[in-house]
Amino acid sequence: MITLDDQTSLRNKIRASHKRSLEFGVERERVQPRIVLHGNDLQNKLKRNHRLLEVASPFVQLLNEFVAKSGFIVLLTEEQGCILELAGDEKLLVETRPYGLVKGAFMSEESIGSNAISIALDENIPVQVTGHEHYVKAFHNWSCSAAPIHDEKKNTIGCINISGHLDKVYPHILGLVVASAKAIESKLKSSFSEMRQKEAYHFVSQILNTLEFGVLATDVQGKVRRANNLASSLLKTPVDRIENSHLSDFITAWPGYLSLIKKNEIIMDEEVHVSRFGARDSFNMNVYPLTDGDGTISGSVVTLRDMKRVYKMVNKYTGMQARYNFEDLIGESDEMKRIIEYCKNISESPSTVLIQGESGTGKEVLAQSIHNFSSRKDGGFVALNCGAIPEALIESELFGYSEGAFTSAKKGGKPGKFELANGGTLFLDEIGEMPLDMQVKLLRALQERTITRVGGDKVVPVDVRIIAATNRNLLEQVNEGKFRQDLFYRLSVIPVYIPPLKNRREDIPMLISFFLNLKSVKLRKQLPDMDNILFKKLVYYDWPGNVRELENFIEKYVNLDGKLEWADQIMNPGIFRKQKSEIPENTPAEKDGTPQSSPDENNEVISLGEMEKLAIVNAIQVYNRNMTRVAAGLGISRNALYQKIKKFGIEI
Repeated sequence: MITLDDQTSLRNKIRASHKRSLEFGVERERVQPRIVLHGNDLQNKLKRNHRLLEVASPFVQLLNEFVAKSGFIVLLTEEQGCILELAGDEKLLVETRPYGLVKGAFMSEESIGSNAISIALDENIPVQVTGHEHYVKAFHNWSCSAAPIHDEKKNTIGCINISGHLDKVYPHILGLVVASAKAIESKLKSSFSEMRQKEAYHFVSQILNTLEFGVLATDVQGKVRRANNLASSLLKTPVDRIENSHLSDFITAWPGYLSLIKKNEIIMDEEVHVSRFGARDSFNMNVYPLTDGDGTISGSVVTLRDMKRVYKMVNKYTGMQARYNFEDLIGESDEMKRIIEYCKNISESPSTVLIQGESGTGKEVLAQSIHNFSSRKDGGFVALNCGAIPEALIESELFGYSEGAFTSAKKGGKPGKFELANGGTLFLDEIGEMPLDMQVKLLRALQERTITRVGGDKVVPVDVRIIAATNRNLLEQVNEGKFRQDLFYRLSVIPVYIPPLKNRREDIPMLISFFLNLKSVKLRKQLPDMDNILFKKLVYYDWPGNVRELENFIEKYVNLDGKLEWADQIMNPGIFRKQKSEIPENTPAEKDGTPQSSPDENNEVISLGEMEKLAIVNAIQVYNRNMTRVAAGLGISRNALYQKIKKFGIEI
């Protein structure tokens, strides 16, 4: 990965090269190199570099096979920048003749100013020089990628370069050049000259096989000439069988693209389907037409990406990934322990899960934890709030739409949540808000495990695990005719119920401690102490908004530095409804011999440290001294746990 420091260093090297070019007296208006060898001088130069030419020429020709019809040329130079060999797009070679790019021309700074070859040789680094980074104006519309070549003693003996117009540059060109230079260096070390062509082919194939997408080179009719290993894997067919086959043998829609290719039109981001051995796979396809020197279409380069990987990248960069794990579920109550254990056991099941519970109980956190505990954790976790999407849009959100489905439809259409979640988990929050007509379509998608985009006719298979959640009583809605009974039973194969916070008060002290720590760090505030009476009121308040309401309260409390004189401005009056006589002397965390929250009965303030100690003591008892589970339950590392045990003098 290129860092900011690397980029800064490279820019500094280019500036230094420009300065040297100026000192050499190179004119910016110059078109051709100042130094060019001819006749005997050129022949002597070629003879002195016969070993480099003998080894590198096959690589130049193999590179030429891949770039010749794509608007690029390949240059090979010796250590001073003198061109020994060049090949590539015939039309481009003709175009470069006025620039003096011929055998014997020197590409050094002294001869033609800053360029990729001169910098690669002077700095002994691979480099890509683009546009105005070239010193002379004649090359401002070019991009050049060069890498030095070393012999077995690490001496620089030459350079390999690929050049093309700015609009023809691919991001992997520099990597291709570097790999070729390494391949040439490896060949230089080899003593078996008769293996040159075979090894060259092998190394270039390796270059293709480092690409993260399938690559197929075809003739104008679609007959495959070359294929890399990833294409073989995606098409479930050996490379030797793919080569000399026709693309239409794999991609049935291929004939429909031929007319565009023959018009020299680039095809971008097309979704195509391939059926092999009873499986139907979807791929993102790009097609780049190849032309001869006279502009005649001679073939194409086809790239294929697995749609699951494409959607995974989309999910990664759009935040559609699960962040929470079971360790993030804060709680020591028997109810929470049972829920976590139960959900771990069902995580691997492909069956649908229905999570029910009041708002704010943590249904999505639990859903993400189930996803991350399953074998689908490397797939996307895609969430859709059924209550937040207008009825008119929910179908296209779920199933996507095809190009032309409606007036504002994007070119090429748009995948829906089902497709984005393919290979992962689709979380349908507030499922009870889904309109009845959409419930029918959702039920069909769940039964058939296929979807059809709005406005389209292609049936797309999907491999998705469904987790739904609601704060409504769906059975009541079924009885009232507001929710389909068949969909309810389809969704609730594995039911999960999260009890409200008031039914698991044992969790509240740990949650208070956790949120105080969390909010203090996020808000950059000092940890505030808490009045002991307030602490007990928080424990015995019913929290109708559950964990979300408690978190909200603690954030306000930390913002105000725990100052009680401002308490009436931030606290729900319901917290104070219970009289002091209604609140037990001991909180749930203080029962069964657990130390009191305050050692001094006259002291009405319990410090955060005392609360933290109390939470640790309770967790040790709850988890039967299993320190790994204690640390996980408290949301801290084992090292941090032992440090706190030592700090508070807790006996294990």
